[in-house]
Amino acid sequence: MSNNSKYFEVSIYNQQVRELDRQNKDHPNFTRDWAHLHFLSYEGESEEDVIQQVRKKHPERKGFIIDKIVELKEYDFIKPVGRKF
Repeated sequence: MSNNSKYFEVSIYNQQVRELDRQNKDHPNFTRDWAHLHFLSYEGESEEDVIQQVRKKHPERKGFIIDKIVELKEYDFIKPVGRKF
């Protein structure tokens, strides 16, 4: 990545799994946990760049839906309280 890299958190789920889960059925390829949001971190130059990365790994044609993309600011990366580094 270049110096223009930013960090993003992407929430994603699988609509096909979600629909089958409501019917108490399993998807043939994905576990039921894909019916719920997954939070993934990506590095990219822009939101569009991150969408392309997500789509390569989790394509729409397989039922994956991007719920939200949030750019993480530098101040979001803080050390946990009570932990020594």
